[in-house]
Amino acid sequence: MREIWNVFRNYCGTGIYPFLFLAALAYLLWAERDRKIRLVLVESSLVTIALFFLPFFKTVMNALGEGETYYRILWLLPMTAVIAYAGIKMIGGHRRIGMIALAALLILSGQYVYENQFITKAQNRFHIPNSVIAICNEIMPAEDEERVWAVFPEELIYYVRQYSSEIQMPYGREMLEPSWEWNWDTHPIYEVMRENPVDLDALSPLLTEYHCQYLILNRSIPIEGDPEENGLQLIAQIEAYDLYRNTAVELYQKAE
Repeated sequence: MREIWNVFRNYCGTGIYPFLFLAALAYLLWAERDRKIRLVLVESSLVTIALFFLPFFKTVMNALGEGETYYRILWLLPMTAVIAYAGIKMIGGHRRIGMIALAALLILSGQYVYENQFITKAQNRFHIPNSVIAICNEIMPAEDEERVWAVFPEELIYYVRQYSSEIQMPYGREMLEPSWEWNWDTHPIYEVMRENPVDLDALSPLLTEYHCQYLILNRSIPIEGDPEENGLQLIAQIEAYDLYRNTAVELYQKAE
């Protein structure tokens, strides 16, 4: 039970929105008479909360391999809808004053998210770095070609699949998440890619073994070995990255 409570506490963070939700839920449980609204907003939330705090349910989720993401059950709670509906219902005939008071409560109880170091101004409508878009467009397969395989530096791995599913990678974010069951030396290509300098003599045969047609390297990280001698042809330089074509692996045509 202590583990479940820690998950809930970490989910709540330093804000009070979850507690506003619980207060609003208690109010609707007492004041709401519409059966349909009670079912959608109140009773479904109570069932979800009960399951979340049930130790047996946590044991089952652990057995299913979902213990690390147990907090996601709380995503099912309609917090915003419950707080908003309860607030409007409480305001009643004092809408103008009530709206000002409710808005002030929500603003003062929240946090200014743009102070977070990870929040930056979007460079494009995809909300990913422009370099990723340019690189993906450069190596994107033609209409008559199969999806391509490419190896990216770790700082770009998160963004590639957000932009296109036509570019596959031999490994993904599972290499970067320390809490996941995989670790950095699971995939041999990633083991070489995280070295400084990057050993092309060791990397090149692995690219061919895993049928990777492209290699993207951060120019700030030195390399050992000659790219051309390892069958790597420089095809483009985009911002801080060099794009290489692995000539040992052909681009496959789609079956007719």
